[in-house]
Amino acid sequence: MHRHCSYRRNAKPKGSEKLVIQVYLCVLCEHCVSVLPANHLSYRPLEVDRLQTHFDGQAKVSCGLDPPPEAIEAGCLKRAWKRFLTRVESLKDAFGQILPAELHSAEELWKELRRAVGSAENILHFLAQSCKRSLLGDYACLRPAP
Repeated sequence: MHRHCSYRRNAKPKGSEKLVIQVYLCVLCEHCVSVLPANHLSYRPLEVDRLQTHFDGQAKVSCGLDPPPEAIEAGCLKRAWKRFLTRVESLKDAFGQILPAELHSAEELWKELRRAVGSAENILHFLAQSCKRSLLGDYACLRPAP
């Protein structure tokens, strides 16, 4: 892998802070890989710890975000939870026997993921390494190069 280029993306929902994302190129297969900082999600301007606290609040594990999100971040978090609701079966399949068989809601799934795997960062790492998936989508960027 060789450093190929970089690009800027929003670090937070308001767009006032930017991240510089490095892109690496595999000279053998010509596949490019972007490397995100550990506390950021693919395709979303949300920090993982804020997402985790919001999801904990949705699942009634904690009381929610402190400080409370501003309108733009609240919308991003609401859309992320809505997307998580559509991924329950896919995520149950991905985690397999790590989770109990009888999970009936997204809230139960999130509680069990936190209990069994730990932080949202650990959950994302497990999904990327073991399943080539992410919490909120099965992105092409996680699949191996053809």
